[in-house]
Amino acid sequence: DDALKAAVEGFYARLVKDPALAHFFESIDLNFLKRHQVMFMRIAFTGIPPGMDVPKMIKDKHMRLFAVGLDEGHFDLVAGHLVAQLQSMGVSQPLVDEVVSVVGPLRACFEQGALEQRIAARQKWMVQGAALTAGLAVVALY
Repeated sequence: DDALKAAVEGFYARLVKDPALAHFFESIDLNFLKRHQVMFMRIAFTGIPPGMDVPKMIKDKHMRLFAVGLDEGHFDLVAGHLVAQLQSMGVSQPLVDEVVSVVGPLRACFEQGALEQRIAARQKWMVQGAALTAGLAVVALY
């Protein structure tokens, strides 16, 4: 458990220093986030309970970040930092590969979450555009 906590501590130190990721951590309680990450990793690496919908949970937890541009490219950066942190701690390559096999499939959650956010933003823009057009038409009648 101490090794997991140390890995998470080093992992977040890397994330907040990355200029492409740092803005996602502004105004965030990092201690809370680290505790949550330790719990999630413990579950992910020891067995996900039946009925736990991990993709939905991931998307729900990151929804506000998708709204400010989080996407699969950021996931790739985060995953890279996770691997680098584990390697810096001397974790064996087979164990690093196992971690990647657990974390890697979650990339699809970030692809989907970002896509859904882009679609929602486009729909909102279209509705606002239609309302503006309708308002201009009403003004033109007067």
